[in-house]
Amino acid sequence: MSFISQVHSSIQTLAGASSTFQFFFSEVLMGKHFQEVEIENCEPQPGDLFLFKLQSPKALWCGAHVGVYCGHGEIIHFEGRTSNHSRGQMLLGYCEGVVCKQGHRAMQRSRHLWRVLRRRDGIDPRVLESRMQEAMNNDPPPYHPTNSNCVHFALNLLGMDVMLMDRNLTWD
Repeated sequence: MSFISQVHSSIQTLAGASSTFQFFFSEVLMGKHFQEVEIENCEPQPGDLFLFKLQSPKALWCGAHVGVYCGHGEIIHFEGRTSNHSRGQMLLGYCEGVVCKQGHRAMQRSRHLWRVLRRRDGIDPRVLESRMQEAMNNDPPPYHPTNSNCVHFALNLLGMDVMLMDRNLTWD
């Protein structure tokens, strides 16, 4: 890899990591574009973000997985998949990206629900449905923990990718 390619790759990684950090800082800590919703008191709405806690088995690192509520009890989300012999590949670079729909109750049983966030200015359900269909029908981009992750995917579905990340990085 040339020096210029390495610099470009490093810039993309920093920009992607920055946009993910910016989302968690501006939304989870400050509630800039979203408000927290208690789903025990009401039903989720299409476009709600479900944030699930992730923690390594030995608590060496912690993070979150984000999915978008589709309606009809389903969440759409994006994750990386690696073969069993290359688990370290995901931490070092790109791996296969997979778009999935799962029942939100099943996801809550397999992952620890942290928060549910709802856009303050609402969402057009027809536009969301169109974006979800496109995501399910097209080949997803490769997954990368900083450049192309579940946060980028979810914000793209909600039409917020322009606000939080460089559109040239992913999901174009």
